[in-house]
Amino acid sequence: MSVVADSARGLVYFDTISGEYPPTGFSFGIINASTHGVIKVLPLDVYAGPLALDQKTGDVFVAGSTTIAVYEATNQTLVRQISVGKPILSMAYDSSVSEDLFVTSGYQVLAINPQTGEVVRSATFTNSVDGIALDSSNGRLYVGEYPQGEISVLEAASLVRVGTIGLPGCCALQFALDESAQMLYAATGTNNVYVVNTGTGSFVKSFQVTSSSQNSTNAIVVDNMTGRVYVASSPGGSVLELDTAGDVVQHYYVQSQVAGLAIDTKTQELYATNYHQITVFDTAESRTFLLAIFIGVTVVAVGAILVYLFIRRREESERMKVQSGWVGPPEAK
Repeated sequence: MSVVADSARGLVYFDTISGEYPPTGFSFGIINASTHGVIKVLPLDVYAGPLALDQKTGDVFVAGSTTIAVYEATNQTLVRQISVGKPILSMAYDSSVSEDLFVTSGYQVLAINPQTGEVVRSATFTNSVDGIALDSSNGRLYVGEYPQGEISVLEAASLVRVGTIGLPGCCALQFALDESAQMLYAATGTNNVYVVNTGTGSFVKSFQVTSSSQNSTNAIVVDNMTGRVYVASSPGGSVLELDTAGDVVQHYYVQSQVAGLAIDTKTQELYATNYHQITVFDTAESRTFLLAIFIGVTVVAVGAILVYLFIRRREESERMKVQSGWVGPPEAK
């Protein structure tokens, strides 16, 4: 239920659950960004989770529940598994300097050598960690702690915390980073999106994406070419386009809950994925370009419900933890 675009090579990668209920398997697929045709679909041995892209080689890292499958672009196949041993919430890959894969898992941030699977360094927090973003231009990692109302700033080379950025509330759960503009956007699991200036290391503003306090933000992505931000709002299949001022300038709609977003900066096409399909939007023309069904269509309603329940269950759990003041113990190194 995740998607990532390789604009340089004209490819889009996605993972998804099988189109059956109960789910019988998971898949990893490749799309031609020019024709929108599916090039290849490969079975996954693990749950379909977040994706990370090596911009230099085109390799893709596919997170399952506690393991990571590695797809090598040159061989066009899944070549190995990396065992993390704990649930993986988000990933970021450093293509330019260390070539490390950064993972948030439990109360830790891990730097993993993707060739050997070795954890080369780690950082442990007193709160659980979720969202992560890598700013390769200054070698910094931005990490959202739960239920802490702040973002931790780490040196990527050492995973030493060098600062924190205070937020008006909980929590920074998913990130979208515009490196050139030095702006970091965070979906919160609530109706708010937070904006941070990474150049000054300061909080800029918070804004609501809809008028209803019952809505929440989850998947988020930024177009580094235009500065426009796209955020999925639940419940419902709604994706909102925000300008640099944080104003909603366009609504895009899909059939059911959006689980992942990716922007092809070369074509300015937005990919929104859920349980059984990927919808492609032409953001330059503000219109739906293509609706592609990749997995079985006989259980569309069931698939939509599964995605909705998955996202809402996580959101409600987070809200309950905040309301109760729950803070879990740190894990041992």
